[in-house]
Amino acid sequence: MTQGVDTRRTTVLVVGPPPTMMGGLARVVEQVVALQGDEQFRIVSFDTTFSSDDGDGLLSKITRHYHHIRLLRKTIRRHRAAAIHIHTCSGFSFYRSAVDMYAARREDCRTILHIHGAAFDEFYDRAGVLTRRIIRSLLNRADCVVALSKSWKARLSAMSPGATIAVIENATDIPVDVSPKRGGEICQFSLLARMDEWKGIDDLLCACSILRRNGLAFRVVMAGPPGTAGDKASLETKIRQLDIAGVVAYVGPLESGDKAELLRESDAYVQPSHHEGMPLAILEAMAHALPIVATRVGAVPEVVTDGGEGLLVSPRKPACLADAMRRLIVDGKLRYRMATAARALAANRFGMDRFRREILTLYNDVCAPARSGTINRNADKASTSCENPLTTV
Repeated sequence: MTQGVDTRRTTVLVVGPPPTMMGGLARVVEQVVALQGDEQFRIVSFDTTFSSDDGDGLLSKITRHYHHIRLLRKTIRRHRAAAIHIHTCSGFSFYRSAVDMYAARREDCRTILHIHGAAFDEFYDRAGVLTRRIIRSLLNRADCVVALSKSWKARLSAMSPGATIAVIENATDIPVDVSPKRGGEICQFSLLARMDEWKGIDDLLCACSILRRNGLAFRVVMAGPPGTAGDKASLETKIRQLDIAGVVAYVGPLESGDKAELLRESDAYVQPSHHEGMPLAILEAMAHALPIVATRVGAVPEVVTDGGEGLLVSPRKPACLADAMRRLIVDGKLRYRMATAARALAANRFGMDRFRREILTLYNDVCAPARSGTINRNADKASTSCENPLTTV
């Protein structure tokens, strides 16, 4: 018996970015690790490698990950992990996860590959023949691949028809002390995101310029780390050049408590991304009873019904974005109706209790063969049950 190992529970090693990193992927990893306390599973966190320097070279990344792999294998052996739950996205992160998965299989450890990348389909489409083969092979070899929505499951299935794929939608805490606002004189929109170009930051600024020229009373607060669309200095310059300094503010990254306060102060939420997975920020906004203005990308249309919980527009079209925002600015009753629907949907579908059940069901399905040689085959009865029987590694 390995000293310090709780043999009464099955250990699952969760590999992903540390909670100190910002972003939806890190937040989901944090949520999974927070499921500690289950009497059947022991969940152990293992931080993946990452670079805080944008200029970090490929050789440095490979060297750092080589040491990561050695430590990963030792950790699997020390905890006698039955499965490894790898959270990944596209680009270098996916190749790094491929090596993690290979190392886990060398230790007779079952593998779960959780795909978060908002542009994973574009990553695959742009890849060469050899790279596509690697991607297909990795998806096929995983004991289970987790997709964020039914549409993402369809895309992953098209890439790798033989892959075993389960759908587990993202989730958020549902605050109990919020209710839909009936509106005031000024409609405040919030945006929680890294200030990257693909998040549609420039589109939002252009839309705000259109609204300002039309004399509408509104405010937009953008919060999140700097990115490819700019930092505090450059974004403030853009805001001044567009003559929207009085209505648009970039406040930088916020801690979780400050994010919740911003959502409480807001009347609506806007997210003009060019592509998405299933953005946690939208779920958090809905849980805070905010109507949504968002682009029709990724899994967003599976969360927000156009005309129901919010308004959906095509990406990269600031004029359309401005028109959707205008509708919420001028119509307080519409905001209230959509806010009520958003809050109800978040509470009924995207709460943490559902997420906990589905993650633990997934772990049971993946780890069951290692314990007893059986698998839950009721794939049609639960979204987390894998469609194909899991094979022994």
